[in-house]
Amino acid sequence: MNSLRLSFAYLRHKALSTTLTVTTFAAGVAMIVVLLLVNAQLQNEFANNLKGIDLVVGAKGSPMQLILSSVFHLDLPTGNIPLQAAQQLSKHPMVQQAIPLSLGDNFQGFRIVGTTAAYPEHYQAKLRAGGRYWKKEMEAVLGAEVASRSGLKTGDTFAGSHGLTVGGEVHAQFPYTVVGVLEPTDSVLDRLVLTGMESVWYIHEHDDDQEAGAPGSSSEHHDASQTSQTGAANPDQQREITSLLISYNSPLAAAGLPRLINKTTSMQAASPAFEMARLNAFMGRGTETLGFFAWFLIALAGFGIFAGLYNAMDERRYDLALMRSFGARPGKLFALMMTESLVVALVGVALGVLTGHLLVQGIASWLASSKHIHMTGRLFLVEEAWLFPVSLAVGALAALLPAIRVYRIDIFKTLVHH
Repeated sequence: MNSLRLSFAYLRHKALSTTLTVTTFAAGVAMIVVLLLVNAQLQNEFANNLKGIDLVVGAKGSPMQLILSSVFHLDLPTGNIPLQAAQQLSKHPMVQQAIPLSLGDNFQGFRIVGTTAAYPEHYQAKLRAGGRYWKKEMEAVLGAEVASRSGLKTGDTFAGSHGLTVGGEVHAQFPYTVVGVLEPTDSVLDRLVLTGMESVWYIHEHDDDQEAGAPGSSSEHHDASQTSQTGAANPDQQREITSLLISYNSPLAAAGLPRLINKTTSMQAASPAFEMARLNAFMGRGTETLGFFAWFLIALAGFGIFAGLYNAMDERRYDLALMRSFGARPGKLFALMMTESLVVALVGVALGVLTGHLLVQGIASWLASSKHIHMTGRLFLVEEAWLFPVSLAVGALAALLPAIRVYRIDIFKTLVHH
């Protein structure tokens, strides 16, 4: 009978202690796998969505909230800014490009973003065959994920709902027509419905008009809506947008433009690089803590292997001595103990890696249902490969002392005193 078969036979005999050790080992490995996969995909998400965006300008409030709402579309906006002020800032000599965003509605939880064609072009998005960008009000282009999950295609119509989450009032009287669908970009565009800013203004201005003209409304409200609708006053003086995504004309702009905006205007300028560094630092502390805990679990499992083998050696001393008397060499008994430990470590790390990927896939399904960050558990990182030799090393180290004791067992004394 070889060492592997003997090892499996003993591990089955000690099924409870073996299961507990394997579970502890697997829990530590699974936690490390989850941390690796989530961190790698978050960093990739950040990089894909932040590329080329040097500054985000919006209403006063939390800079982090402004970045999350305007770049990643994960939070509520801090408010609106005047269109005229945004247009004036766009012409500043330090600004190479300024992409306006206007939020307010959603379709099945996917945000409808009023913008210009410069927004998808910034992410090098491509339209599927037969599609085009909007040319007039109430035309929309769907991100790849929106089209996939809604089943809409070019030529279909849909109505948005008020607010950025599901459950708002449906603007049934203002249907959009789909004029294009984007190819997957691995960016936030996949989860957005894009349209012209004019569409967003059109819906809300005419919606206000209808409310003002409803029975019981005052003549003062009716006059105000008429002014907005007919444009007797310059509508751009009253219109607002949510934010501007700015690319600098030169690196020197980073030193002066944000300070200029924050001190001399009613708007707020937030640096994505700075805010993401803060977020990564905050997340990094939590990740490090969880990582230490995961390695502690692996070390604890290693100690469990050591304790199990050490105690087992005393229980099996007679059997091992008998094997020696039948001709088994010391090296074979040493290999037997090592094999038992390595089998436990190998099963633990394999189960841990599998569990970690399943957990991330579960997280991905939850995120998909909330229409936020895209993630998958089907990704395998090179860093995960290191878990196998490291875990086997822990198993070998745990078995070293018991294996040495087995190697030095005294056959005569053991058999006589049993």
